[in-house]
Amino acid sequence: MNLIELRNLYRITLNDFSIRESDYHLNILLNEYFNLDFTFININPAHKLEESQINKILKSLDKLKNNYPIDYLINKKLFLDNEFYVNEDVLIPRPETEELVNWILEDNREIKDKKRVIDIATGSGCIAISLSLYNKYFETVGVDISRKALDVCKINKKRISSKVNFSEYDIREEKIFSEKFDIIVSNPPYLTLNETLTIGDNVKFEPKIALFAPSEDPLLYYKKIINFSKINLNKKGYIYFEINPLYIREINQILAENNLNDVNFKDDFRGKKRFLKITLNE
Repeated sequence: MNLIELRNLYRITLNDFSIRESDYHLNILLNEYFNLDFTFININPAHKLEESQINKILKSLDKLKNNYPIDYLINKKLFLDNEFYVNEDVLIPRPETEELVNWILEDNREIKDKKRVIDIATGSGCIAISLSLYNKYFETVGVDISRKALDVCKINKKRISSKVNFSEYDIREEKIFSEKFDIIVSNPPYLTLNETLTIGDNVKFEPKIALFAPSEDPLLYYKKIINFSKINLNKKGYIYFEINPLYIREINQILAENNLNDVNFKDDFRGKKRFLKITLNE
């Protein structure tokens, strides 16, 4: 099978994709798998692949047909200009989460003293590593309940030459750290099972533990992190959340119950209320 035949097969099989999307996915895989760049593909459409290459690219086609994320196929996702390793043990970093990180970086652009930062439910480590990478005054820790996710963090720590410390921790269990933090950031599980039908088909391949909050208490992790802040966050410290826009009223109720009045909501690039910043005054 040559490249033009393979291209046509991808276009026919991925009939839910546009031609541009189908060609894009094929080009990405050819480049990642076999180091065949776009220029070579365009100049040599009759180039024949080896049998082992054909088998690999057809297996990927079968997965793509079933909405398997291409980021997992190539084990790579770009996040704030850095390539993070990803697999099915961690969420695929989203553009919205880049916005959250940029908000924190902008708020702390002028600092000249060390700030201790903890990223709760760190997943791939993209938030923790990016914060540490782009602000030399951040001393950052990333924690997660999933040991498999922490294995991914270790890969990314080495890949991006990060100094972030990662450790296992379940936010549902109360823990007092030896030194308090100045910033808490978290993109915790916030979808509910009721939203399963509204999310993309490709999301079903991502880890449920990182996606879904308990149906009986969708805001459990926000409550736990706020409780965590009461014993582990310095006065005048900050909490930054990525939030579910469907639960703004309930989130405001939690804030009121905890006497948290110094709060700011921020919209994402789609115009949805997606982020929350809390200043701890007491």
